[in-house]
Amino acid sequence: MRKGDERRQEILTVAEKLFCAKGYEATSVQDILDVLHASKGGFYHHFASKEEVLKTLCVQRAGRAAQHTADVLDGLSGEMKRINAVLHGFMPLRREEVPFVNMLLPMLDKPEGRALALVYQDALCEVFLPLLERETDDAALTGVVCPPVRDMASVILHIVNRCWLDVAMYLIQATRQALRYDTAAMLGILEKYRRAVEVLLDAPYGSVEIIRVEEWEEVAQRLMRTLQLGE
Repeated sequence: MRKGDERRQEILTVAEKLFCAKGYEATSVQDILDVLHASKGGFYHHFASKEEVLKTLCVQRAGRAAQHTADVLDGLSGEMKRINAVLHGFMPLRREEVPFVNMLLPMLDKPEGRALALVYQDALCEVFLPLLERETDDAALTGVVCPPVRDMASVILHIVNRCWLDVAMYLIQATRQALRYDTAAMLGILEKYRRAVEVLLDAPYGSVEIIRVEEWEEVAQRLMRTLQLGE
């Protein structure tokens, strides 16, 4: 890695740690520079703004998630298990993604947050689409699924993306209205989208598992607690 690339990555690494620890909006460019002992000129040589840093981090997170999923697939057999592994890797509401999603959550109902969500969505779709296309094509060849929809893999990824965004907006609204965490509502959101994917695949009932219920519950409750503490 060239020296300039190393410095750029140092900025991203420090920024991500600060964003997750303090919150994106509470972290300034100067905070990042103070940790790095760098000048503003050094920062703006690599990034036009703090927002560009966060967008770049979203792309990197998506890439790391896809690489991890590819590694998981190397040791996994069974068509539906492999499809479910891709769906799980794509879903940002996973235990290992909680710090990053915690940081994004307070912004998602604001114009800049919605634009950021699109960047994150596009980055995830770009790197996960080849994985899901391969797995669904292989499953269709063996008759495990019978996908009737053109560009079905892309449609499924957008459904799963809508799933986690619906959860995010539900948690934000529930926190603002001082409502308690609603297990039935959370499971209802998951089941609605899980079933939609299953229908698109024409897969056996109950065979699609975007995320395990236990993990879904744990992550949603952790995110809501963080929102409540931030109010």
